[in-house]
Amino acid sequence: MRPNRSRGRRGYAGFTLIEMTVVIFVMALILGSILVPLSTQVEQRQLADARRQLDEIKEALMGYASAQTVPHLPCPDKTAAAGAGTPNDGIEDVDAGACVAPEGNVPWVTLGLPSVDPWGNRYRYGVSPALAQRAPAATLTLSTQGSLQVCSASTCAAGEAITQVPPSLNAVVAVILSHGPNRWGAINADTNALILPPGCGTAVGCAAMSDHEIANSNSDTIFVSRAPSPSTSTAGEFDDIVTWLSPHVLKQRLVAAGKLP
Repeated sequence: MRPNRSRGRRGYAGFTLIEMTVVIFVMALILGSILVPLSTQVEQRQLADARRQLDEIKEALMGYASAQTVPHLPCPDKTAAAGAGTPNDGIEDVDAGACVAPEGNVPWVTLGLPSVDPWGNRYRYGVSPALAQRAPAATLTLSTQGSLQVCSASTCAAGEAITQVPPSLNAVVAVILSHGPNRWGAINADTNALILPPGCGTAVGCAAMSDHEIANSNSDTIFVSRAPSPSTSTAGEFDDIVTWLSPHVLKQRLVAAGKLP
């Protein structure tokens, strides 16, 4: 009797369509469970790198001030063409002994620092003008206070600084920040272009940006530092990473360096 070949072939049949669908679904679940933690790890590493670099910038600012014959902070690298100097070249822009602009890029060339944050954008830097002037002589003394304010989410919309009271002690001498993963308000390191949400045009400030992210991009004396929040938050999206230099910390460093009595 001849063997039934067709029955044998059926015994070696491949996966059915349903079985293949189940396998693909299971593989997708496995890959998803792996990729989500990996993306979270990458984001956490980027945030940690940004905070570390901001601390290094703050140290470099104090080192710069300590190295000057008459102590002063560096001026920002301007981001627009108006005034003396070249925008977005990493060199502080000074005209007649004063800063061309009190807010702009961290002057990374002047300070000898890396130029970009983990998302490929310039670090932003605001300085109290009196503490960066060179002519007439800088006015940095033991009684010097800053002129910049750092606010929290609860009060910054009203322009109130709440880090310390009385308010005069709250004013800081410099603010350094990264505009974070969404990059809104940042200067791109490759194009030197201002990054804004879609539909915002060419100027900072539109409905897609929260008031707090606008405050960190509009070149005034108010900055916001608070916990991040998504676009669905009542306060709006916020992912800026902000640090600042207290006048007391700066003066302590200058006293230790023998530059203040």
